[in-house]
Amino acid sequence: MRQRDMYHNSFQLQYREPFGAVPKGSNVSLKLDIHQWYKVSQVNLHYIYDKKDDHHIQAMEMNKKVRPYHRYESRITTPEEPQLLWYFFEVVTDNDSLYYGREEVFESGAGHIYDHIPPSWQITVYNPVYQTPNWWKHATMYQIFPDRFYRSGVVDLTRAPKTSLLHTHWDDEPLYIFNEKKEVTRWDFFGGDLQGVIAKLDYLQSLGVTVLYLNPIFEAESNHRYDTGDYHTIDPLLGDKNDFIELIDKAADCNIEIMLDGVFSHTGSNSKYFNREGQYSTLGAYQSKDSPYYEWYTFHKHPYDYETWWGVGTLPTLNKENQDYQDFLIYDKESVIKTWQQRGMKNWRLDVADELTDDLIKKIYKQMKNDDESSVLLGEVWEDATNKTAYGKRRDYFLGGVLDSVMNYPLRRIMLDFMEEEIDADVVHRKVMTLREHYPKHYFYSLMNMLSNHDVERIKTVLEKNVLAHPLEERKEIVKAQVKALSLWLYSFPGIPSLYYGDEAGLTGGKDPDNRKPYPWGKEDHELISWYKKLGSWRNRFTALRTGHWKSHVLNQHVYSFERWTENGEDAFGKKADNEHMIYFINRDHRECVEVSVSVKKEGNWKDIQNPLRIFPSKNGKLRLMLEPNESMLLQYLD
Repeated sequence: MRQRDMYHNSFQLQYREPFGAVPKGSNVSLKLDIHQWYKVSQVNLHYIYDKKDDHHIQAMEMNKKVRPYHRYESRITTPEEPQLLWYFFEVVTDNDSLYYGREEVFESGAGHIYDHIPPSWQITVYNPVYQTPNWWKHATMYQIFPDRFYRSGVVDLTRAPKTSLLHTHWDDEPLYIFNEKKEVTRWDFFGGDLQGVIAKLDYLQSLGVTVLYLNPIFEAESNHRYDTGDYHTIDPLLGDKNDFIELIDKAADCNIEIMLDGVFSHTGSNSKYFNREGQYSTLGAYQSKDSPYYEWYTFHKHPYDYETWWGVGTLPTLNKENQDYQDFLIYDKESVIKTWQQRGMKNWRLDVADELTDDLIKKIYKQMKNDDESSVLLGEVWEDATNKTAYGKRRDYFLGGVLDSVMNYPLRRIMLDFMEEEIDADVVHRKVMTLREHYPKHYFYSLMNMLSNHDVERIKTVLEKNVLAHPLEERKEIVKAQVKALSLWLYSFPGIPSLYYGDEAGLTGGKDPDNRKPYPWGKEDHELISWYKKLGSWRNRFTALRTGHWKSHVLNQHVYSFERWTENGEDAFGKKADNEHMIYFINRDHRECVEVSVSVKKEGNWKDIQNPLRIFPSKNGKLRLMLEPNESMLLQYLD
C-alpha cells in the first residue's frame, strides 16, 4: 500500500473534531481515509487511557465517499478522569493488517502506514474547572538575576557570606573559583540588590513589563541562591523584608506583578535546616539524628552519605513526602508560602518542578488559590509538559489544579533550530501545531516564552555562532536582524514573552557563568533598547497579540508566518476586544529575497507596523509581499 492511500491529519477538523485538547467527558470524532481500490474487511480505532494503560478497540464505520477515498469514522467519549488518551488505526484487508499512526514520534499532523503498532496521536483530556488567570495571559515578563542587575549603593561586606568574593568593578567578568575536586570555594558577587531593582522600575515600565520574575532572593551562600539557607529571610546582600515589601508596593504602582523563584526540591548544605558547615545556631540534620529537620532529608549513612540534587554535595535533596516539611512549606501558620503571602507575594516559579511530586505541587497550588485566585504558579519544565514523564511517572501538570504555566523550552528550541537551518518552516509548523494540539487552549496562551535565561546561552551569542563565516560587520548586521526577528516572533506569539535582563541592551553570554554578566549600565545598545520598548508597546496596545486567535502558515522553506486576530468584538476566550488582525512573517535566509503570498479572508490594505508608510494590498484572497534577507514583518489590517 502506498503512503498516500491512507490519510488522517490530527490538525484538520475533517479528520479530528474538536481540535486539540478536550475537557473530560467530551465527544471526539476521528476519521480515516482509505483508497477505494483496497478490499477492506475491517477498520478499527485503537485508543488507550494513559492512567491505567486501558486499551480499547472500536470498529469504524464508512460514513461517506470522498473520491478516490472511503472515509471511516468513530466517535468516542473521553474519560471522566483527566489524563492522556492515545489513538491509532488498524486496517484489516484480505491479505494482512496494516496500521496508521503518527509519522514522527513527537509530532502530530498527518500519519504514516506501518506493518506494526505505530506511534500514537495524543489527546489531552483535562478538567475545565481549572483556568489560568486572565491577567497572566496578557502579561509581559522581565527576568532578573538579582546580584547582576543594579547596585543601589556601597555594598556592606559584613552582610556577605564568608566564602564571598566581591567585585569592585561592575563590568568585571563573572567567574567560579574551584578546588581540585571542582567544588566552588569562593562565590563572586557584584552587589545588585532589591533597592537597585526599585530604582529601575520606571525603566522596566518603559519596556512594557507587567510581571517581574526574580531568581532566588532568600538567604544563601552562593550568588545564584538556589542553595537556600533560610526560606523566611531575604538575603542580607539584597536587602531585607522591608525592601521586598517596598518593591512589591512600588512595582504595583507601575502595574507590575512580582514572581519569586521557589526552590523547594533541595536546600543548601549551609542552611539552618541541614547546617553541614555549622554556621547556623540551629541543630541541623547533618549534625544530629535528633535534629527536627533530620527526617526532611535522606541519609544512606549519616552524616556523610546523603541524597543530593544531581550529585551536588552542597544541595541536599528534601523529602517532599515528609509531612513536617509540607507543614513548614505550606500549612503552618508561618509556613513559607503563607509568610510571603502575608507580605504581598502571590506568584511563584517552581525550580526543577520535575523533582517535586504532583501531590506537593497541587497542595502549593491550592494554598495559593485559596488566598488569591489570581495568583500564578509556574513550573520549570524543559519538555512538552502535557506528556512529561519524570522518575517513571506521567506528570499531571496541565490536566487541571497543578500548574498555571511552564517555561516554554520547546518553542525556544524550535525557533533556534529554524534559524540554524536544522529544520525548515514546514517542520516549525508541525512542531508548534503539535504544542497547540497537546496543550489546553488556556495553558497554550499562558506559557512563559523566552529566548534567553540564566540556564542557557544568551540569544545574541547563540546567533553569532551561526554566522562566523561572514565578515565581522556583515555578521553584526545579520545578528541584529535575527534578534529583532525572533523577538518580534516572541512578542506576537500566544503566551507570555519573557525578556532576560540585559538582552535588550545587547548583552552577550555563553554558558554559566558567562550568561549571568552584570547589566551593562552606561554601555547599552540603545537602538536595541528602543526596539524592545516598541515591542512592549505593541503587545500592550493590541489585544490580538495577547489573546487573539492564532493560525500557523508555511509559505516557503525559509519563511514562517502566523496570524493573530480578534473578531466580532471578542478575543479567543470570548472576552470583549476591539477587532484587530495581524500577520507575522520571518525570512530566515540571510542571502536571498523571498516572495511569498498568504491566503487572507479580508480584502484591503495591510500596514507594516514597523514602517507605517509601507502598505501591502490584498486582492482575490491573497496577500503578496517580498521579504528581504533576514527580514521580519508584522502587518496590521487597516479597516
